[in-house]
Amino acid sequence: MVTKIRRMVRVAGAFSVAMGVGLALASPAAASAYPVAKCGDIQGYGACMVLYYNSGMKGSSVSYAGGQVNDFAGDKFLTSGAGKGTAVKNNAASAKFLSTQGDWGIIYYNSNGEGPCDSFAANHSTSKLKNTYNENASYYPSSWKPSGCYAF
Repeated sequence: MVTKIRRMVRVAGAFSVAMGVGLALASPAAASAYPVAKCGDIQGYGACMVLYYNSGMKGSSVSYAGGQVNDFAGDKFLTSGAGKGTAVKNNAASAKFLSTQGDWGIIYYNSNGEGPCDSFAANHSTSKLKNTYNENASYYPSSWKPSGCYAF
């Protein structure tokens, strides 16, 4: 009986280790990003989009790192300042894109990466969004410069 219990414990332990390794190998880029107060709150991601409630990169902000955001619905501006607690969707006026990988960050007018867009080269910002000013619904990081977007 003791041997049978030890065998069951070893099998359960091996399964747990295998599941942990599988989770550790999952690509962070495949996951959706989630809102945080600042880019430094998420370690290990090379790109981060910061959206601001006001023009001039002022007011409350929210940051996204770790993947795409198909729809800003339900997300709120998180830091102190004008707009804190306001919905992000259709309320961002300015933005900056931080990247250690030379990628592009793209903000889209519609959900699911559709419609007019503003794109940011690595480590670029704007004090006023052009195509998505207060009309923004999704964000996608990209390894290539998108066509048809206004480029900052």
